[in-house]
Amino acid sequence: MQKIILIGNNISADILHQYLLRDNRYQVVAFAVDSDYLQEPIKMGLPVVDINNLTTAYSSDTHKVIMAIGYSQLNQTRQELFNRVAAMGFAAETYVHPDASIFNGGEMSGGIGEGSVIMPQTIVEPFAVVGKNSVIWGNCLIGHHAVVGDNCWLASGTVLAGSAAIGNNTFLGVNVTVSQHVKIAGRNIIGSATAIHKDTRENEVYLSRHSEKHRFTADDYAQHLLK
Repeated sequence: MQKIILIGNNISADILHQYLLRDNRYQVVAFAVDSDYLQEPIKMGLPVVDINNLTTAYSSDTHKVIMAIGYSQLNQTRQELFNRVAAMGFAAETYVHPDASIFNGGEMSGGIGEGSVIMPQTIVEPFAVVGKNSVIWGNCLIGHHAVVGDNCWLASGTVLAGSAAIGNNTFLGVNVTVSQHVKIAGRNIIGSATAIHKDTRENEVYLSRHSEKHRFTADDYAQHLLK
């Protein structure tokens, strides 16, 4: 059973902790954060330690970290922490939830970079590649030959068609769809429910049109149009 230190103490850490509690491959022993975010010494019955004290508190020979940090500043915060703990000698575990399906060349192995996190019900199809320190939330589909870069965040329900590509440090919101062979550049923000059919350029934002209230009431709409 691999001993794990969760880097982070916010929502992402809470959720990952719950999944790991039910995964007999792992034993979570602590949370670790920068001192500015160390608000409580104990969280969920586990110690919360200063990241700067990791090497004195735990051995990198027996412990690994899982990056449980969100997507603030286009994943830059998670990237910086990933590099810091690596410099301390701690390996970042690549966590794939047991209910995810990872195929690479037809085999249940490979294709996922160091420190990346793959959540439940996500499918990574054959010949797809996910870079290091990226998070793919639940119920996503990474199509065949698609590429997800480093330090990315794909929210629930994201669909990448075959041979799509996502650049480094890009955020894709809930239910984003990227068409076949389309390339999303680095440092992009793609808002929820947006469909991207053309390549983007570095440091761009795409948002779907906001839902608008229809002029009919629900009763009228149902009576005349939902027949």
